[in-house]
Amino acid sequence: MELFRSPITLAWLAAAFAALLVFRYKAEEKRLAAARAALGPAFDAYAAGPEAARRRLRGALYFTALALLCVAAAGPQWGVELTPVTDLKGNIVVAVDTSLSMGARDLKPDRLSNARLLLAAIAEKFADYRVGVVAFAGDAYIQCPLTTDQDALTYFASGLRPGMLPVQGTDFSAAIDTVLGMLSRYGGQKVMVLVTDGEDHSTTLDTVLKDAEAQNLKIFTIGIGSPDGELIPMTDSAGNTMEYKKDSHGKTVVSRLGEAALIKIASRTGAAYIRYSGPDSAADAVRSAVSALDLQKSKGKGRSGYKNRYQWPLALALLLLLIELLVMEKGFRFILRLPSARLFGKFGKSGAAALLLLLAGSARAGGAAEARKGNYAYRDSDWQRAIEHYNRALSADPADKRLNFNAGDAYYRQEEYDKAAESFSQAAAAPKVAAKAEYNRGNALYRQGDLAGAIAAYRSALDKDPDNQDALFNLQKALEQKQKKSCPNPQDKKNDKDKKDQDKKDQGKKDQDKKDGKQDQKQGGDDDKQQQQSEQEKRKAEARERSRQILEMMKEREKSAARDPESIRQAAMRQGKPEQQKRLEDW
Repeated sequence: MELFRSPITLAWLAAAFAALLVFRYKAEEKRLAAARAALGPAFDAYAAGPEAARRRLRGALYFTALALLCVAAAGPQWGVELTPVTDLKGNIVVAVDTSLSMGARDLKPDRLSNARLLLAAIAEKFADYRVGVVAFAGDAYIQCPLTTDQDALTYFASGLRPGMLPVQGTDFSAAIDTVLGMLSRYGGQKVMVLVTDGEDHSTTLDTVLKDAEAQNLKIFTIGIGSPDGELIPMTDSAGNTMEYKKDSHGKTVVSRLGEAALIKIASRTGAAYIRYSGPDSAADAVRSAVSALDLQKSKGKGRSGYKNRYQWPLALALLLLLIELLVMEKGFRFILRLPSARLFGKFGKSGAAALLLLLAGSARAGGAAEARKGNYAYRDSDWQRAIEHYNRALSADPADKRLNFNAGDAYYRQEEYDKAAESFSQAAAAPKVAAKAEYNRGNALYRQGDLAGAIAAYRSALDKDPDNQDALFNLQKALEQKQKKSCPNPQDKKNDKDKKDQDKKDQGKKDQDKKDGKQDQKQGGDDDKQQQQSEQEKRKAEARERSRQILEMMKEREKSAARDPESIRQAAMRQGKPEQQKRLEDW
């Protein structure tokens, strides 16, 4: 007894399943190593928690289901059953007339198109028979050998066209002789279906019918067309009608349905004649007539074989997959809301302490997960979602001031400067990020217009990190901005007025240069270039002069505040613009 119908398939699937298990084991090791590095001491609580247990359960269910699917694919079998043996020896060949007369359009769109539809219907009705196709006109050719493949029959039937054969005319004897050759090597009942308009030009029909009677070939004839007749169109390769067929005397040929020859053929072979009225009705009539012929069948009592039992492992695998989908990795919330007094009464004091420790570790693990989600959202520029994750992480672990820092950065990106300043103020309580938090708080206060608060924040950042050039630069800018608001500098107004006068003079000189350029185009072009260079030099000189004046003013301030260390630090500052810290602190 062979336990599996396909042991080779089982061997290949077992090898693939083993490789998948090894891959999963390696991936799980890497994941746990990453979690251990990220969570630190909280990893033990994370690994021993209910979420980890549910994750392991889901993995076990999933891989067990895969193993059962592999077993089902190999075809497990046990037990013995008797199966009946029935061999139908029904062979049917459909011979289709492809002469030019089949292009007549008394049936829409034409006779041969209806014959193709009839052939497709016969193939569908006789799905349990071997069916072949013969195309004939003045000669006959095998279009499709005997087969049970309906797609092949449909494909070959689609290639039937009027006038497709080199020898024209209609010769029934050639078609019957070709069908006899196809069925000669098959035993049992032999059936031929002749689809034609009935205009036969053969001279050896009686001889061929005798051969058909000798081999017990039943020929069912189907007349397709109308007795009134129709002209035969002559078409080009695109199907356009060029003219109508004429005989040798130049008269137009009218093709009529010739039923006499078809009735003669059917009666001589013990079959029936059917006038075509539609593909389905004609196919049903052929099927009923063939079924009445009492086709020979060889039937045995049966043979023994093993029962295929693939349904059992397949059903169990589907059940396990369904259970795996129902197992939630995070569990249900109502489990965590059980009354604490009942738990404490059950476990006592020591049990309560252990439970609280486990919940604290789980909370820290959950906070780390929310922080990672916030970092991912920040990198995707989704500031609002990042803020939500950081706030959840803070709810789980309020002591981690780094979360306040990241939340403040997200608020700043969203231009909520008041909340950003508050978050950075809370983050400044952590010594590791205090300097950067004060610097960013100064930026947020500056954006709000609180120059005094921004100056204080920048000074606090410099106290914690004297090498912070960005804080020094922004502090200088904030001090200058505050001074301009309190006492505007008359020298700046004078410089602006002198610049406007100079611009007017320069504009007048440009107008004069344009007038001169009308007299001498080439010389005027050179003057314009020289004028532009001169203007650039003057602007550079003015900029250098203004810089020199600012430096002189700063020197005067240093002299007047020589005893104030904070003023000395302010004098060393550079001019600039406060800007946000360029990168996010991430853990």
